[in-house]
Amino acid sequence: MIKITNKRLLVAVLSTAAALGMTFPRTCAAAAGNAPGHTALALPNADTPNELGRIPILMYHSVGDKFTGKAAALSARLGLNISAATFRAQLEAMYKAGWYPVNMRDILSPHLDVPKGKIPFAITFDDARRSQFYYRKDGSVDPNCALGVLLAMHQKYGQGWPNRASFYVVPSGKFNPPPFGQKSLVDKKLRFLVDQGFEVANHSTSHHSMRNMSPRQLEQEMETCFKYVRDRVPEATMDTMALPYGAAPRNRGSWGVLLDGKTVDPASTYHNRCILMAWGGTSYSPWDKRFDTKQVTRIGAEPGTIERCIATLKHGKGSQQPYISDGNSEVVTVPASQRQHLAADKLAGLRLVVINDLPPTSEKKKQSTQAVAKRTH
Repeated sequence: MIKITNKRLLVAVLSTAAALGMTFPRTCAAAAGNAPGHTALALPNADTPNELGRIPILMYHSVGDKFTGKAAALSARLGLNISAATFRAQLEAMYKAGWYPVNMRDILSPHLDVPKGKIPFAITFDDARRSQFYYRKDGSVDPNCALGVLLAMHQKYGQGWPNRASFYVVPSGKFNPPPFGQKSLVDKKLRFLVDQGFEVANHSTSHHSMRNMSPRQLEQEMETCFKYVRDRVPEATMDTMALPYGAAPRNRGSWGVLLDGKTVDPASTYHNRCILMAWGGTSYSPWDKRFDTKQVTRIGAEPGTIERCIATLKHGKGSQQPYISDGNSEVVTVPASQRQHLAADKLAGLRLVVINDLPPTSEKKKQSTQAVAKRTH
């Protein structure tokens, strides 16, 4: 077990969540059922691509930290701390279910590269906690920290499980401890993550709630964290961000400031492709009209939630359907029954393939409607 070094941050997370009246969806299906305009899709078979399906974006905090008292109970109930054994079991279940890890920024790429038949998903870690990445005295990565578990999955499954996960960091300073806890090893850790293919991204500078921040305060929160990481690892992309506590600014007009800074210093000029919320269920596909880069939802790690999501989000089963890759990053394949949700302007030159999954009666009705329309014009 790794000893927690930042109880203040945990208490702040819990108290802010309560103050904001946050609710935590218990299952993927329940969260999807509340989504506006959501419709179930019956695919012809389990291998049919559906790149308008849902994408799981998972939110983790601590893996194997040692809390005591009320903090232990609350962190466990809200999924802010899980055991290394639970994390391993979840990853194994994801692999068996055909899930394929990608970085958050990859989901937003116009060329999402995922093997045919696989379900892309992102693992995200907030706060850069010690239990996420810990070096032992011999210089090796602790196999029971989050990164150690991920590296073991890659070693076991090779390219069937690439080194992909997104770490949302806060810089060392008066508000926060050093990223990942070991002060003398911060630069080494950030470099290792980037070199291995993981994503390092922005989680603000102070980790304070952004609900009442001014546009300039929001810029400063992004700028300082951006520069902190880039000064240490210039290759770090730093182009997605996760809201502290999931607390978005009350003034929606200032949300754009979190995406694009207007600084005069090139070293601090940031551009974020998306804003990640806290909790909220599976995400829409980036090809879906309903996908909003300012409000990308995630799935928390409350007990049983991720396990139920894995069981629910299966090929052709359940109340919502997963994004199933066609294996070609130059093509976007969608079922005809979902084409009305396609944001065609996002294709950016990619080839569209539409699979006819409509029942024969629906197809005949559609053809009849089209014939009538032609006769009346």
